[in-house]
Amino acid sequence: MPYTVKERKAKCLILKELTIEQFGEIEHFDVLFHEQVTAITVPDTENIVKAIGLTTNNKSLIDCSEAFAVSDNTEIILKLEIAGHPYTITARGQPHSSACIYEATDCKTNAPVDVSLIFRNMRLCEEEEDLIYYRYDPKNAFSNRLLHYKDPEKYYALEDFQKKTNGSGSTQTFRTYLKKFIQKYGTYNSFTDSYKTELCSDGSFVRCCPTPTIFIADPDERKKKLFDYDCYIEVNKFWCGFEDIRDINNEKWPMLINAGDLNEYIGFHKLLVKSKGLGKQMIIMNR
Repeated sequence: MPYTVKERKAKCLILKELTIEQFGEIEHFDVLFHEQVTAITVPDTENIVKAIGLTTNNKSLIDCSEAFAVSDNTEIILKLEIAGHPYTITARGQPHSSACIYEATDCKTNAPVDVSLIFRNMRLCEEEEDLIYYRYDPKNAFSNRLLHYKDPEKYYALEDFQKKTNGSGSTQTFRTYLKKFIQKYGTYNSFTDSYKTELCSDGSFVRCCPTPTIFIADPDERKKKLFDYDCYIEVNKFWCGFEDIRDINNEKWPMLINAGDLNEYIGFHKLLVKSKGLGKQMIIMNR
C-alpha cells in the first residue's frame, strides 16, 4: 500500500542548518532550513551543494561540477534529522590533503557516533542519488529518463543500469511497475494552460497542445527549462512509487533545486506546488 505524505515524511532526511567556513570561494555562509520549503539567495550554488555532499559523503553532490578547494581552514557543519533523530556532522580540512576528516554527534545524547554508519543509512542507489540535485542541463534531459529505463540495453553500457540501481532495475518488480506507470500516466496540464505533458508508450515525455494534438518541436528556452523540471518531478514520482511498493527503508532525500532564472517565471511556481506532493524537503537556490 502506498505511503501517505505523513508516513513518507517520517522516512525523510531533513536538513536543519548548514555552516560553511573557508570552502572554495565561500569565506562564511550560514543558513537555517525549513522542514518543508526553503528559498535562499546564495553566493555560490555549486559549492553549497558540494558542501552538503561532503558532509553526507554523497558522491553525486560532490561531483556535481568542477573541482573545489578544501583547505586546512575548511570547516563545514551540517545539522540534520534522519527518521526524526537529530545529528550533527562536521567535515574539516586537513593540511596537504583534499580529503576531509569527519565527526558525528547524536544531538539527543551529545555522544559521538560512528559517521560511517550514518553515511550508510543515508545511501541511495546511484540512479536515485542523481535526482537529489536539480539544475537544467540540456545534455541530460529528464524527458528521456524513463525511456532509458525501459530499454537499458540500448541506453546504458553493459550491466551499468543494474549497477546504478543496485540491481533493482533488472527485477520483475521494477519492469512491471515501470510498465504500469507509463500505461496509467496519460496527459495532464503542465506549467501553462496552453500545453499538456504526455508520457508516450516508449517512456519519453513530450509537450503538446491539447486541441488539436500538436507536438512542440522547438519550444523557447524558458519553456524547455520548465518542461525539463516538470519531467524531473515525474521521474522523482516514479522512484517514490517504486520504493513504496518495495517497502524499503531508504531515507527520502531533500530536493536541492538550482533554480537559476526559473524563479522569474510564473510556471515555475506552479511546478513547485506540484513538487510538494512528493513529501520531500525542498531547498530552492537562486543567485
